[in-house]
Amino acid sequence: MIVDADRLGEAAAALADLPGSVLVSAAGVSVVGAFDGVATGREARIKAAEQRLNRAKDAQESAAQAVHEGEEAVAQAQRRLEGARAGVRLAEVEARLGERRARLAELVAAVEELAPKVAEAERQAGALDFRARTRDMEIERLEGRRHRHEAERAQAREQEARVATEREALKIDALAADWGGTVETAREWLDALPEEERPRAAEEWWRVAERHLDQALRDTFPSEDETEIPEELRFLLSEREGSTAREQATFAAVCGALASYLRGQEEYERHQRRQIEAQLVSRQRDLSAAARGAEEAAQSTAVHRAALTAAIKARLTRVAEEFDKLDTSYGGYGATLEFPVPPAPADPEQRWQWRVTPKWRRGEGQGFVPYNRRANTALMDEKAVKLVCAAAIASSGGGHLCLVLDELGRNLGKEHRREAVALFRRIGETYGITVIGALQDDMEPYAIDACGQYIKLRRSSDAMPYNEPPVIVGHDQHAERVRALAAYVDRGTPALT
Repeated sequence: MIVDADRLGEAAAALADLPGSVLVSAAGVSVVGAFDGVATGREARIKAAEQRLNRAKDAQESAAQAVHEGEEAVAQAQRRLEGARAGVRLAEVEARLGERRARLAELVAAVEELAPKVAEAERQAGALDFRARTRDMEIERLEGRRHRHEAERAQAREQEARVATEREALKIDALAADWGGTVETAREWLDALPEEERPRAAEEWWRVAERHLDQALRDTFPSEDETEIPEELRFLLSEREGSTAREQATFAAVCGALASYLRGQEEYERHQRRQIEAQLVSRQRDLSAAARGAEEAAQSTAVHRAALTAAIKARLTRVAEEFDKLDTSYGGYGATLEFPVPPAPADPEQRWQWRVTPKWRRGEGQGFVPYNRRANTALMDEKAVKLVCAAAIASSGGGHLCLVLDELGRNLGKEHRREAVALFRRIGETYGITVIGALQDDMEPYAIDACGQYIKLRRSSDAMPYNEPPVIVGHDQHAERVRALAAYVDRGTPALT
């Protein structure tokens, strides 16, 4: 224990009965009591040194805190000084900015004042530039026309000289007299000729005329049978053979006879054409009527097909709904039918085949799986029973239906067999559907439990004839029905020997 020097007496009195007590004062160490060893006062001195060290650390921390506060005061003073300087600079910048704004306003006013004048000057300059370019283009166009006209005038002069030379060489007056017509008709005929035929001579024209006449004769009488040629034309053709002079002399007569024959043929063919046109009009009228009939039939077929499609979709939708209800009611996870609408056949005699795919879920929350996906046979038969019942329910519209089944219960377990016969009993009682089924022997107990009437017909042995009275096993709520049926069957036909 460490005490003050002024209270050493009190501390010594208090520690008198405690052996091993030590009093430490500023003058030294006092030992009170007895000790096992020699008291040196080392621990007291260490504790006093630690106390002095702690006081020195506290003083150092206080000095550091004071220094830190002084540094913050200096930094704050510097920030205040910088703020004051920034305020002075801001005032100067605002003053300069005001002067610049005033100058800018003066410049904007000057620009607004000069803008109309500048726009007008630009418009005038553009107009003058456009007029200059237009004038240059017009000058170039006129220069081109002048050059073309000069070239055409030179060609015309050359052609005029060439035509004058040719007229002198051809002796136009003599040719006009031989022509027999006027100069204008000859000029029109020559103008109608192609450019390559105009420079031909008289001999060349004669050979061309002969070729045309021969071609006309071949086209008119394609066969070599002379009996088809009229007698007059055949005589003229025989007379013109021999020399060029005779051919030229009979040329006009042959052309006249051929023209007369062609005019007669023209009248005949015109009559034939009128008859063909009348038949064509009649055929077109019949074709239009047939087209209208076909269009009406197509529209009627489209309406009928649309109604039939709607009816088929409605019936299949109802079957799918009943299929889903039956599947969920008897332990399934839901089922449906997929039936995309097939395109209409192009041929009326072609079958319009619909493809219906049954689907069902194999687990809760799973997607629908098609029937042809790999599965066990019992599951397929169970879904087939439900689908048949759903189709029967969807088809029952108040009428009497009869559902005939074969091999009922095949591949089904006990629970599924019980559900199947219960389902058939349900649709029979609820929808008035008569269910007739051929069962295996092991299905007999389930059918008897679920159905109101049960009849089993079997032969006494495989060796008995088929027309002998069978063994009857019946179940009915009314026993008289079974007895009446047995009496009726006993009156069967005689057995075969």
